[in-house]
Amino acid sequence: MAASLKLLLYISLLAAVFAPFGMAAAGSALSAYGLGLGFYLMKLVAGAMLLALFEISIAKMRVFRVPEFLGAALMLGLLATILQLVSRSL
Repeated sequence: MAASLKLLLYISLLAAVFAPFGMAAAGSALSAYGLGLGFYLMKLVAGAMLLALFEISIAKMRVFRVPEFLGAALMLGLLATILQLVSRSL
């Protein structure tokens, strides 16, 4: 729940700073507040979609780096095996 609230706060702040349109002025009619709420919800949905796209692209980058990590693990395992064989023979 805390993580969801944090994401809501961050998306709201980014929307207010980078997309300040749709805000109702103080003392406006009730319809202006409803329109402002609609714009706010649209900004939240757009922010959530951008966040999801970012998270998916980061996950794909991690998957593409798996062979590099496996290669490094294999080399370290071979080095450990060689070092163990050499230390036993001494």
